[in-house]
Amino acid sequence: MLRFSIVLSFSASETGSDKSSKDQYYQVKRIDFLYAVELPKDIKKCRFGNHPCIINSTNELIRRYSKGIAEVGLEPFDNIKIEDITLINSPGPIYIYYKLIDQFLKGFENATVTNITGFEQNPELSHMEINLKIPRLVLQGSYELQGRGLIVYTNASGLTHSDLQNVRVSCSIKGFIEYRNNKRYLKIYDLVPHIEMDRWILWADNLYKENTDLTVILNRVVNENWLELWNEIQPTTLPAYSRSILKIINKFVQTVSYDDMFLSN
Repeated sequence: MLRFSIVLSFSASETGSDKSSKDQYYQVKRIDFLYAVELPKDIKKCRFGNHPCIINSTNELIRRYSKGIAEVGLEPFDNIKIEDITLINSPGPIYIYYKLIDQFLKGFENATVTNITGFEQNPELSHMEINLKIPRLVLQGSYELQGRGLIVYTNASGLTHSDLQNVRVSCSIKGFIEYRNNKRYLKIYDLVPHIEMDRWILWADNLYKENTDLTVILNRVVNENWLELWNEIQPTTLPAYSRSILKIINKFVQTVSYDDMFLSN
């Protein structure tokens, strides 16, 4: 429910003996009105804790509305802007600085929810978790690289392409209920993802502008050792992904009240 205030009437008084000259004094009168923010009619509402129903409805929402629904505060999630990430910053004799900038994540529009727990009538009292499988997650953007070693020096920038294949995501969620206008709204303050995948393919252009062969070799070495690299950078990348996605989720759940997402018991 959203509340608005508008001015619908005013009153005026006259001063002085000349009736043609009037000082207007306006008395503002506020009238409040309400209208409901409802989910689309083609998205089935479920009862609290009815997990099979919630899974099916969530999958329908993903399939039908990846471009977003402005009326209910749902932003597009088929091309998510990810905050800039500094992956490596190691000063010293061998110095490497590597930063991802202007990154966009695609693939959540093809996600399938496989399991849900929680989302009871009182969400603070139950553990909330969502499991998804996603055929591909593609992260594209730019990078900045500075490196200095014993015999190699580079100062490069270019485009990056990161392809995560056959992804399984488990998200642990923590939140609490806020009250506004006699309505309950879910506020999520922690979203912790765990990601597994079958393969990760990376490419970065122009790592060494003067030597294309060296760029190809370095990309090949990275892809041959992708699992070790992924385990190394997870503590940095996953929180950035989480914060960017949490902004989308919180805008939605702070627009549609928690009770209006479900059937009343």
